[in-house]
Amino acid sequence: MLQWINDRMKVFGWIILMPLSLVFVVWGVQGIVSFSSQADRGLKVNGEQAPVDQMRLSYQERSAQLARAFPEEIPADVKKKVQDGIVDEYVNTLLVDQKVTAQHYAVTDRDVVESIKSYQGFQVAGQFNKDAYYALLKARGYTPDRFEAEQRKLLKARALEGALYLSAFATPTEIARAAALKGETRELGWALLPVAKFMPAAKPEEAAIKAYFDAHPNEFKTPDTVRLSYVELKVADIAHEVAVDEGGLKAFYETIKERFVEPERRHARHILIQSGKDDAAAQKQAQDVYAQATRPGADFAALAKQYSQDAGSKEQGGDLGTVDKSAFVGAFADALFSMQQGQVKGPVKTQFGWHVIKLEEVVPAKSKSFEEAKAEIEPEYKRTEAERRFGERQEKLEQLAFENNGSLEPVAKALGLKIEEVPAFYQGLVGNALAANAKLVKAAFSADVIGGQNSRPVELAPGDVVVVRATDHRAPALQPLEAVHAQAETGAKKVLAAQLAAEAATRLVAALNAGGKWDEALKPLAAVAPTPAKPVPADAVKFVAPAFVGRKQADVPAPVLRELFRVKTPADGKAVVASLVLPGGDVVVYAVTGIKPGLVSSDPTVDRRAIAGPVGEGDIATYIGGMRAKADIRLNAQTIFE
Repeated sequence: MLQWINDRMKVFGWIILMPLSLVFVVWGVQGIVSFSSQADRGLKVNGEQAPVDQMRLSYQERSAQLARAFPEEIPADVKKKVQDGIVDEYVNTLLVDQKVTAQHYAVTDRDVVESIKSYQGFQVAGQFNKDAYYALLKARGYTPDRFEAEQRKLLKARALEGALYLSAFATPTEIARAAALKGETRELGWALLPVAKFMPAAKPEEAAIKAYFDAHPNEFKTPDTVRLSYVELKVADIAHEVAVDEGGLKAFYETIKERFVEPERRHARHILIQSGKDDAAAQKQAQDVYAQATRPGADFAALAKQYSQDAGSKEQGGDLGTVDKSAFVGAFADALFSMQQGQVKGPVKTQFGWHVIKLEEVVPAKSKSFEEAKAEIEPEYKRTEAERRFGERQEKLEQLAFENNGSLEPVAKALGLKIEEVPAFYQGLVGNALAANAKLVKAAFSADVIGGQNSRPVELAPGDVVVVRATDHRAPALQPLEAVHAQAETGAKKVLAAQLAAEAATRLVAALNAGGKWDEALKPLAAVAPTPAKPVPADAVKFVAPAFVGRKQADVPAPVLRELFRVKTPADGKAVVASLVLPGGDVVVYAVTGIKPGLVSSDPTVDRRAIAGPVGEGDIATYIGGMRAKADIRLNAQTIFE
């Protein structure tokens, strides 16, 4: 294995893969955690401090996800649930780490390397990529040393998890019962009676239309409407103003020029003699190999193929490629980067064993000059400058909107913006981006804005903010029936059509229960059987002939599937026939005519794993619960989440 991979490649860590480690249950911090004084910081478990910065990052990431579901404001109870869940995760993680440390769990370097190579985030085109690895580490704020230490902890935790899973078992009776239920199939025939089928026959009387109008007043109210004025500040517009100034570009280059420095790299080979149980013997063997490697005319690559115990580089003559110093562990790196080209050094001790090293080539450090990097940094400079100007103008926008609270004209004039108008603005206005933004709609219909004041800047998207002002507020009002008669008639028709569909379904159920066959019972409804070449029209009755289906049958409506596996076993060959109203009013009539239990797999280990898995999860939860019951857990949530 390449030495630098051995040094740095570890399974991904606490923050990145924590949700994939142990099976955690939400125990709830109330009643288990001692809430400590302000003098304490964050979370401590048996005296060990949890990483506060990482807990904050977890909370920020989950809050960002929740913000998409709650664009106006995340409810307090939801925030509290997220915070408690994060505390639970870190308590469990620390407890497991303490347990595996106490029990002297260990992982091999080979396990670590194989795990990291399989992680997709470090791969490019399906292959492990060093640049992707370092970039992702940097993005997550990890140093390689810290990363390595935390990943070993996680692998140890997974070793404990694996031990608990392996100890779980299921009896033959449990396996047979579970297989029978999980693999059970039921013979189902069904027909869908859509409301659309009965719409032509639904002819509501005037009284029914009036009754629908009276029963659904909110459907016939005018929307809450204002005449909306607004100014919009966009970073994209500012970007067009930015001219590339040679002096400014040079100054920008000076702030980022370290990015264009490529450190010195060295091409090396090595021969690894692993320490094993006898470090002294390994050292002696390495010294013997070093003596052979330093003889005149020695073939280092051949010696590596003969003696090296690094499976990853052995067949390549110990070749480690051309890499920079950060790719190696400290002792190896120090030795290699103190050598002269062509020199052989050794033995050098690392945690992997004893190394004999040969330096093949030195590639000096180099950097791109301003002229070489100019074309590359120009777009970034323009973007950065536009964002800087946008930030300044956004502050000015907020200040001006506040100081000139009753008008947008001074704001527009000072910032060179155009006042836009929406004569009738309301939530859900089709084709209007402002109406699709919940925060902006809330601002537009707030008491202050409706009262004639300017809003605070509202972010539509990163780099896009608006300030709005509303006039001519028109509150929702019930329209007269005459004005919405067609809409009310359509609603009444749907209600009547749903009733007709339900009545037709009742007749169909009665016919089938009386011993009738599907084809005869469906004749009055002109049912159509679907085929791949000819889907059933939306206003036609759809019939699916009886067939055995499983619990995850994709082409059966989910509500029907749920009911199907709830009905009792048909007795004496008689079908169980029923109807079910779907959301929207469509009705399904279904008949269950047979049940087949699932069979135990020909490979019993498959079924055993399927049953033992949940048992193992329960064992892990119980095991962690026992540790929590005995643990000293102290929490000061304010220092983490506020």
